[in-house]
Amino acid sequence: MDFLRSWMLSVTAAALAGMLVYILAPKGGTKKAVRMVAAVFFLTAFFLPFGQITADNFTLPEIAKEDVSHAIPPALEETLQAQVLQAQQAVVARAVNAELARQNAPPPERIEFGMDILPDGSIGIIQARIQCAGGAITADALRIALESKIREDAGLDIQVVLS
Repeated sequence: MDFLRSWMLSVTAAALAGMLVYILAPKGGTKKAVRMVAAVFFLTAFFLPFGQITADNFTLPEIAKEDVSHAIPPALEETLQAQVLQAQQAVVARAVNAELARQNAPPPERIEFGMDILPDGSIGIIQARIQCAGGAITADALRIALESKIREDAGLDIQVVLS
C-alpha cells in the first residue's frame, strides 16, 4: 500500500511540476521543446517505479499444505471431482462432434471414457472410445485430428480409439 501511495504522490508531483514549467515557458519554438521535456519527465516519473518492483513489495503469506488439508471435506472433494469429470466429458463430446462434422464423418453413436488416477492423485480421462454410426471408422488421420481437437478444446491429452 505504501508503494501505491508513494507512486501516486510522485506522479501527481511530476504532473504539477510539468504543468508549471509549461505555463511559465515562453511562446514559440521554445514552448514546443518545453512541452516535450515536460512529457518525458512525466512519463519517466510515471513508469520508473515499476522497474523497482520486486517480490518483496508484493508478498502473500505462505500456507502450509497441512493447514489446508482439512479445509475441503472428502465428500465435497469427491463431488467436485465428479463435476470436473462431467464437464471434461461434455467438452470432449462437443469437440468430437465438431471434428466429425468437419471431417464429414458419421456422428458418434456412443463415446465411452477410460479413466485412471493421474500423477497428481486426481481421477482423469485418459482415453475416449468413439463408436460411430454406420460401422467402424479406423482412419488414422481422423484419430489424430480428433486427438488434436480434444487437446485444443478441452486441454486434455487423451488417446482416441475409433470403433
